[in-house]
Amino acid sequence: MGKYFSVTKKISVAASKQHTAAFGAGDIVADWQAIQIPKGTSCLRSLTMLVRPKGDATPTDNDFAANIVFSKTNTQSLGTVNASVDHIPFPDVLGFIKIATGNYATNVFNSTAIATTGSNGDDEGAGIPLVLTGDPISGDNVGFDIVYVGIVALGAPDFRSINAVDEANFAAGAQTVITMDGSGMDVREHFAAGDVLHAQDDAVLGTVASTDSATQITLTAANTDAIDEDDIIYNLHPITLVLGLEK
Repeated sequence: MGKYFSVTKKISVAASKQHTAAFGAGDIVADWQAIQIPKGTSCLRSLTMLVRPKGDATPTDNDFAANIVFSKTNTQSLGTVNASVDHIPFPDVLGFIKIATGNYATNVFNSTAIATTGSNGDDEGAGIPLVLTGDPISGDNVGFDIVYVGIVALGAPDFRSINAVDEANFAAGAQTVITMDGSGMDVREHFAAGDVLHAQDDAVLGTVASTDSATQITLTAANTDAIDEDDIIYNLHPITLVLGLEK
């Protein structure tokens, strides 16, 4: 009898890369990032992608098509994030899953776009199922191996933001409660408890404990790095993958 389980992976995208420009079709959204799965071979039965919106008022959802690529190693980088994939061999690739625009929930979740493979009945087109075997010496937890995941845009995700800090410049370790401003922005539409927040220059603000109002965030601890007035704030993990596996 098959055993089903899920693995959740928050995908890091540097704030500076989110801030620079919208991504284009063929651009790398995320270079290889490690996912730990139980040791041995597993069958990927489903994949759900949760995507945060553009950092604007309303907000604008990011229901973009993408290739989710899996590899046994991360020895060969895909290239520069927010630029095209390097034209070099990738011999350790295990396969890919395609997320199409038709895989997204049709009743729009503006603050979190939700896509699941097979939601429009095309498992074969999505690349499901996919057999994954990690590097048997890679896991740092007993009983687990590592596979690597990268994301390449087929659409044009845009995470650029106007979520700005409305405080005088403050040094590292100075504040836990942060006031925000941004042309009618409501931070509750963009950030949630547990989000790791960075400024557009990759300075670390901290981890969200709560969003208290449209313009106020409370952190779990005082800010890690110095923050300037009008710094634009980003969620370090704008994408989450949920892998449905069978072993």
